[in-house]
Amino acid sequence: MEIESTTRVLVIDDDASNSQPLVHFLSSRDYTVETCCGLGHARDVLARWRPHVMVLVPREQAELHSEMEALRRMSPRVPVVVLTPAAGPELILDMEAFAPTVPACPSRGLAYIESAVADASAMG
Repeated sequence: MEIESTTRVLVIDDDASNSQPLVHFLSSRDYTVETCCGLGHARDVLARWRPHVMVLVPREQAELHSEMEALRRMSPRVPVVVLTPAAGPELILDMEAFAPTVPACPSRGLAYIESAVADASAMG
C-alpha cells in the first residue's frame, strides 16, 4: 500500500519548462505538486486547492518585491520558498516583510530547494 504525501506544494512559474525538473524532483520524493503559470493563475489554483507550501520562481529579481506582495495578498499565511540567485540586503528585507518566506538558490541544486520546502512546510 502506497502512502500519499501530506505535503502539498504549489510551484508558481511564468515559464513552466524551467520548473519541470523541480516538479519532477519533488514529486519523486512524495510531495503532491501542482503548478501554475504565474501569479494570475495562482489565484485560480488557490481557489480550488490549498497547498502547504508555495514555491515562487520570480520573473525577474527586480520584480520580486511586487510579486511577493501580490502573493501575500492572495494567501498571507502559506509559507513561500522564493528561488533567487543571491541573498542581498533587499532580499532579507523582503523575507522579513512577507514572512513566512524562505529563500532558496537554484544553483545549489534541487536537493537544496527540497530542503527549503521541507523547512517551509514546518513553518505552516
